Amino acid sequence: MYNDLKYFEKIIFDTLSVILVLFYSWSAVVEPANLQYHRGIYVIITYVLCFLLYRSKSKIMRVVDYVLIVLSIVSVGYWIFNFEAINYRTGAENLVDQWIAVVGVLIGVELARRVVGNVFVILGVIFLLYGMYGAHMPDLIAHAGDTLPGLCTSIFYKGDGVFGIMANVLATYVVLFVLFGAFLEKCGAQKFFIDWPLAAVGHKVGGPAKVSVIASGLFGSISGSAIANTVSTGTFTIPMMKKAGFRPHIAGGIEPAASIGGMFMPPIMGAGGFIMAEMTGLPYSKIMLVAIFPALMYFFSVYMMVHWEAKKYNVIGERSAKPAMAILKEEWIYILPLVVITIFMLTGFSPAYSAILGLATCVAISFKGGDDTKIDLTVVWVMAFVLLGSWLFRGLSATLGPESVAPVKRVFAERYLVIYGLIFAVILAVRRRAKGADLKTELTQFVDACRSGTTSSLKIGATVGVIGVIIGVLTYSGLVLTFADIVIELAGGSLILTILLIALASLVLGMGVPVTAAYLITAVVAVPALTHLGVNEIAAHMIVYWLSQDSNITPPVCIAAFAGATIAEANMWRTAFASFKFAKFLYLGPFLFGYVPGFTLNGSSWDIVKAFVLILIGTYAYAYMLSGIWIKTIGSWFKKAPAT
Repeated sequence: MYNDLKYFEKIIFDTLSVILVLFYSWSAVVEPANLQYHRGIYVIITYVLCFLLYRSKSKIMRVVDYVLIVLSIVSVGYWIFNFEAINYRTGAENLVDQWIAVVGVLIGVELARRVVGNVFVILGVIFLLYGMYGAHMPDLIAHAGDTLPGLCTSIFYKGDGVFGIMANVLATYVVLFVLFGAFLEKCGAQKFFIDWPLAAVGHKVGGPAKVSVIASGLFGSISGSAIANTVSTGTFTIPMMKKAGFRPHIAGGIEPAASIGGMFMPPIMGAGGFIMAEMTGLPYSKIMLVAIFPALMYFFSVYMMVHWEAKKYNVIGERSAKPAMAILKEEWIYILPLVVITIFMLTGFSPAYSAILGLATCVAISFKGGDDTKIDLTVVWVMAFVLLGSWLFRGLSATLGPESVAPVKRVFAERYLVIYGLIFAVILAVRRRAKGADLKTELTQFVDACRSGTTSSLKIGATVGVIGVIIGVLTYSGLVLTFADIVIELAGGSLILTILLIALASLVLGMGVPVTAAYLITAVVAVPALTHLGVNEIAAHMIVYWLSQDSNITPPVCIAAFAGATIAEANMWRTAFASFKFAKFLYLGPFLFGYVPGFTLNGSSWDIVKAFVLILIGTYAYAYMLSGIWIKTIGSWFKKAPAT
């Protein structure tokens, strides 16, 4: 789509992409922006880029696109620059406030229609109508209702609407981690994520499918999208599985089943982990620690089911030309960005700061490959000065005392450290250019990575308006609490039935809504029901988050499974049900979250260890049972002995 843009539109797109990177990098490293700028700038840039990229087909309607871009800037800009005044007159908004809000809300709905699809828009419109005509609804879900301007004013200006939790999570975490993923891919790491698993397990029973599971775990942990994971790793692994002897629909089903696990795997976990941290108020490092064992168990489950499937049909892969240890020795450096992010987050640095450090690490290791992977080094030197300067100041402060180093504190301020880094980068660039370095290509690579990451973030960013409508109306109407009571009443107080109802709701919602949006919407109404039944808050969120992924591989929609079927050239429905079969732990996990406190690190050390060991054994056993290979074994016992 980018290639279809006109030259000046490409310049606008690339400029805004770079601005997005620089602004949120500055916000993460130097000085956090005020709330209205932090969320508002993200929304403005996302809206403009979406209307540029998801363009109308006719020339006349293209003019409408530009009108919508102007209206987006005006409406969001009005909120940014009148933020304090609007908050001051809450409940007494003037006519201009109200109609700006109407325009802002309707633009968000139109944006979602273009990028996400009609189903999501229909959902948003239903909630708008419910918000307006709540007084005419059945008593169970009735509320006072409001006019369209009054309702839009609440949705657009209040903290739980358009600029609420979704906008904050996207601006604070998601955009930087999506950019990190783009830079990691640009530096050549994806090749390692395939080559190393191929050498390690490619020659074993079911080797190519096991490569798919491991590669999906590695790549999925940073891609943040099951569909993107399926397409990127599946392009290589699915043909390899078919060549080894897996049936096409099985090969096409294994990849999406494995790819979903990337949404649970730290350090990134898609956008859902950050939303969870925001909603629970827990540090993201805590979310990571809770998530890692369940994620590993998910991959172990798929791995073992693949093993037994291959064993049943005697599928064995080919040995790689290079041994796994040789590849690891040569290319271990590509794991470094993930290690850097994980270590810094676990040691107390913010996720956003850690993401920038990971991004800088990607840029540094891009020089390991050829000229086609080298990215401009400026961000590396800036972050080196910021990190080393802050560490040096802390060391001096601890050694000499805070009062002794107070006179030089300003010299070590982050903004000055950034300037020192920029000056050093410019000097080094001049010297490198004199020696023949292709700085233009490196800078182009940087812009390309910014564009790639920004483009990837638009799909989820375009949902911010309609999610604001849904969450805003749910809060405005009081349906959040009512829904929890309804679910508990329908389930008769049974936790099992409650989880099943949430699974059904997530599946239906996921048919027309991106899975991250489905998680947020479902969490708002379902988590209170689960906590009321005695489930701890983080376990309740994990239940909803895991179940929100089911629409990727569960018929009838299962987009990730259909993507796998397309690559495998297999029947879509057979592939979907094969994927559903291999991803069974996706449905078992939520019950473990609900009934086994140790699964979420809740309890004594002995309880947690006991839970982990039993779940590990149980996962192995149930993978064996579901494979059906034991039926063949039992059948052999009843065969008649050959005549003598």
